[in-house]
Amino acid sequence: MQKTSRKTTHRYWRRTATPKPWWPWGIAPLAGLGAVFLFGALFIAPRIEAEVRDRVSHRIDAAGLPAMDVRSDGQGVTINTLAPAEQELYVQALAGSTRCDTWAGQLACPTTVDVRRIEAQAAPALLKSRPHQFTAEKIDYGVRLTGEVPNPEEHDRILGVAGQHFSDITDSLSISNESAGAHFEQAANQALAVASQLTSGKASWSGEVLTVDGSARSGAVADVRAQFTAVGNESFQGDFNVRSLFDSQQCNTDFEQILGYSSIRFQTGSASIDSGSDELLNRLAELAQSCPGKLSIQGHTDSQGDAEDNQALSLARAKAVLDALATRGIEADRIAAAGYGESRPIADNSTSAGRAKNRRIAITIDEMN
Repeated sequence: MQKTSRKTTHRYWRRTATPKPWWPWGIAPLAGLGAVFLFGALFIAPRIEAEVRDRVSHRIDAAGLPAMDVRSDGQGVTINTLAPAEQELYVQALAGSTRCDTWAGQLACPTTVDVRRIEAQAAPALLKSRPHQFTAEKIDYGVRLTGEVPNPEEHDRILGVAGQHFSDITDSLSISNESAGAHFEQAANQALAVASQLTSGKASWSGEVLTVDGSARSGAVADVRAQFTAVGNESFQGDFNVRSLFDSQQCNTDFEQILGYSSIRFQTGSASIDSGSDELLNRLAELAQSCPGKLSIQGHTDSQGDAEDNQALSLARAKAVLDALATRGIEADRIAAAGYGESRPIADNSTSAGRAKNRRIAITIDEMN
């Protein structure tokens, strides 16, 4: 029998892979993860830390335990406390069970709690406390803050309260990193509230008492006093020196009445004020102190003599009154002088009585807006 042989041929296919560049698509997932991490580190983590710290501090305080200070790092909490050894575990358990608001509801938020008990001999340095001075001074529509605050958190809180009362804040506060006493926060709040009601002046906390010195519109003085007394019992209340200011209409009526009864007298043909007018000038200065706004001092003459000379004389006399009021404490930038000569008579210049009335100084006030 004849054998038949068969030849088998095997073919193999080789696939050649073409290398593809990995940049930049290979780095895209890493960049996305980095952006998420950076956003969380800058915006989310600080908020979580603050909430954990505040919730733990509040819970320990509410339980009446002597925790000295609570710090957070992420969701981990470190507590320095003066609690005796037998209460240390209680502090830890209380802190560890503190609950915070999350997207899944209220959950226990500290992941770790480290309680560090401070020995009694170390307490004085950590509990160092002294009175802090604080002043809120009203300047136009703003406030200037001077003095000390105990820590950065209280500094930021005070600026927030000031922003509720004033459109412009000049911050000259320093941070002491020391306790300011139990009444500092309330005192600072009331100092700002008082200053916001003043037209000018300041409210100052000495560390023991609140004092006020300034002026307020006549209708607001009662509100200023109410804010002043809200600082606490009478032992916290110092001097209350708030001058009542009248509105412009009342001030103009009072100036007109005072100058209607008495006239500022000058030496004949001169701008030199007669010494007999000193008492009248004192009364005018006292009234001007109670009137917010710009004072306009107007000089007038009778019609005798040259009109140009009369105008010059009336202006010189108005400026002499301006200087006299300035020396009595009225701010010079609040006063303006004008001379009208014989152009605005209020009586008949043909009679001696009429001419005497026309030789006059008038004062009006324009209320500041």
